[in-house]
Amino acid sequence: MSAHLTLRAKRLIRRNSRKPGVVSLNLVPMIDVFMVLVFFLLVTTSSIDNMRSPRELRLPTSLSLDQPNDAPIIMVTKQAVLIQGVQVMTLDEAVAAPAGKPLSPVRAELLKVTLMSVQGTDTVGATTRGEVNIMADRDIPYTVLKKVLATCGELKFARIAISVAHAGKRGGR
Repeated sequence: MSAHLTLRAKRLIRRNSRKPGVVSLNLVPMIDVFMVLVFFLLVTTSSIDNMRSPRELRLPTSLSLDQPNDAPIIMVTKQAVLIQGVQVMTLDEAVAAPAGKPLSPVRAELLKVTLMSVQGTDTVGATTRGEVNIMADRDIPYTVLKKVLATCGELKFARIAISVAHAGKRGGR
């Protein structure tokens, strides 16, 4: 029978007879790689900062990619004005408030943010409350937004950020 086999067939039989029948698989390096991958994913997902806006809030769009800092959040929806998720006044009350004066309920809530001294200035005793983020629905009256901005400015917030939705390359709503 071996006389009828070609040289190639004999070589394949010889090669296959040298190999063991059971193939072993070392899982330790694969587990190590997966552990590194899981650790990397956990670290990177915790470092991503995205402010979630409520479903009823439609933010204006912008092309800016800057992320907001961790600061108190004022949300102005079509129904109410909220600070850190707690309603302080209704939108109708904010519209009815006199122009040019701070919104009293918003002011009272923002006074809870502590004052900090300003570092590196020539004026001794300069203080600020830091930063505040405003998330306002794009369909609210501009007069309400002006009143919220004026209230934040009067309370010595050094940076007032207005949150917007990223529009992409084309922009638009």
